[in-house]
Amino acid sequence: MKLAFIQTQIKDFQIETNYLHFQSLLEKIDNDTDLLVLPEMFLTGFTADTSLAKESKEKGVSLMQKFVEEKGIAIEGSLIVEDNGKYFNRHYAVLPNETKYYDKIHLFSLSDEAKHLSKGQNKDVVFSHKGFNIKMLTCYDLRFPLVSMNRIFDEKPLYDILIYVASWPKSRREQWLTLLKARAIENNSFVLGVNRIGEDGVGVEYSGDSVLFNSKGQEITATHIVENAIHYFEINKEDLDLARQKFPTWKDWDKI
Repeated sequence: MKLAFIQTQIKDFQIETNYLHFQSLLEKIDNDTDLLVLPEMFLTGFTADTSLAKESKEKGVSLMQKFVEEKGIAIEGSLIVEDNGKYFNRHYAVLPNETKYYDKIHLFSLSDEAKHLSKGQNKDVVFSHKGFNIKMLTCYDLRFPLVSMNRIFDEKPLYDILIYVASWPKSRREQWLTLLKARAIENNSFVLGVNRIGEDGVGVEYSGDSVLFNSKGQEITATHIVENAIHYFEINKEDLDLARQKFPTWKDWDKI
């Protein structure tokens, strides 16, 4: 499967500016890409400003759906949204034949996110694409192993790829890289973390460090990615199956 992700600067609260920016980037995506991943709250920057939720949802989902319709490429990314009077940090996966979403469970208590947004209820949002089962999580969820825990389903691991979309600050980059690697090892899966770069509206810096690990915790990317660009990687399900066969720790997972 050919994976792509966009690591870029986001202008906080400027939905139209970000919309046009991502629209231009989506036009450049290779046509043979299978799945494209965008950062957390890619139209607004990380925020708990619920006044942005309606426009964020309308424009963000529309942009993703249009991309899938025109290119036939699946796409993921999160948005602040309103749903039946509640507000969520919603991680979407839009595919040619379906749309799935995960509402962030671990809201960041050191910000207004935990005060104004509602927690999600379903930790196991998994979709199938190109022979892989893919689980969606969001940023702060990375710190909590139970929400990411893989488990045996139908006599095999529930998921093959765990994807985090994030707004993870440069000041905590060591934890970001360490935890992503740990999640790959403990869950016998590929783990992809997609982060933003630049500086937000309150002076917080983001170094990017978007990275892909295999099930052994080996970094598939040549170096930690810090620049503003579109990045592509090929992953193989047969390689993952072989690694799981040779060292099947998944058979001994805790039954929780």
